[in-house]
Amino acid sequence: MQLIPKISVIIPSNHDLNKLLGIVLAVCSQSVKPFEIVIVDSSIQGGVCPKEVEVVCADCSVNLVYYYIKCAFPGKARNIGLGLTNGEMIAFIDVQTIPRSNWLEVSLLKLFEKSGTYGVLGATCFSAQTRFERLVRDGFYGAMPRKTLPGSVFRRELFLIAGRFIDWARAGEDTEWMLRLEVLKISIAYSSRPLIDYVGLAGTDIKLLLKKWFRNYSASRVLPHFFPQKILLWLILYPLLVLIAFNWNYLIADWRMDSPFYIGHVTKTAVILPILIYVVVRGLVLPLRRGVGIWRLLPLRFLAITFVCFMADFVKVLVFSLPYKKNI
Repeated sequence: MQLIPKISVIIPSNHDLNKLLGIVLAVCSQSVKPFEIVIVDSSIQGGVCPKEVEVVCADCSVNLVYYYIKCAFPGKARNIGLGLTNGEMIAFIDVQTIPRSNWLEVSLLKLFEKSGTYGVLGATCFSAQTRFERLVRDGFYGAMPRKTLPGSVFRRELFLIAGRFIDWARAGEDTEWMLRLEVLKISIAYSSRPLIDYVGLAGTDIKLLLKKWFRNYSASRVLPHFFPQKILLWLILYPLLVLIAFNWNYLIADWRMDSPFYIGHVTKTAVILPILIYVVVRGLVLPLRRGVGIWRLLPLRFLAITFVCFMADFVKVLVFSLPYKKNI
């Protein structure tokens, strides 16, 4: 490996001491230790860096920078963290995304494989314990590692090219920023080896899931990467389906039942067919594409996954339909 550069790890946190201490311990236990940890704390009980965190960093000879700001969203916290770092490399991790011990080592190896690469995206697996948590994981995330901003390592100069994060959105700012990298055609590597474990599904039930979906999409629905979804849903797909259903036999078959183009019960078909397509896509196709084994979907578990996804998607459609208000 090349000479190990100085790595600054940014941790935005609005969680309690135990969770913050757990992520700091995981970062300080890396096979390649970071130069510094920058904590941007917006928790209710924040304001003073916990002594336990200071002790862990001191024992591992890792510089610690602590900054408190009340009610900061993740994008704003990361932007503040960027301004406080001194390392050549910038790494991002969240309190609920626990890095494995070789996270930084493998990321640097991947980064140095190809010249001109500005960073390595995180490879995150989603942990689930209860039956409902596994339904959520299989329906929305899958069994394979996913590309995430938490767990990513970037060269400092990347932020001069791509800019920083949207700071007013509660959620979705990380996806918007990663899509920005694609638009700018910036070379970013990705290791399919799982390096990060997301533990944020712990304790999730249907009420918490729908509440989170409503909160996050209410706060982020005006982000540009959601615009195509809303256009497809409200302006094209559903109106086109209704128009075809009510006019097919009149326009195409001239109401002649002996015509090969005549479709009996076309309006009923137009209602039932989208439901069947949704069940197949949401309950089978997407989980399979995300690495969920077919034996985990059959004979009827895919229906339970479909139901959970439908409830969350309904909330999403509802949020997209509401008039936008600033400062949600």
